[in-house]
Amino acid sequence: MADQEQQPKSCRTERIGIVAGITDDQVRLEVEGKSVHVPRSKTSENLIVGDQVSWSGTVWVKIREEEVKNR
Repeated sequence: MADQEQQPKSCRTERIGIVAGITDDQVRLEVEGKSVHVPRSKTSENLIVGDQVSWSGTVWVKIREEEVKNR
């Protein structure tokens, strides 16, 4: 039991969303059934409506098609 207590605990929640709308300064995402408005500065530049995105810890980035199939 002592070995388990010494191991660092890590819990990583993966946030995945779908781009539902884009304006000059905001991106509207659908995340877990909720609409979330995100500043454009917190998303990668080349998103289009319908893209699946994930939170990298700093910005929302597009999930490549191969990654989507493997989830």
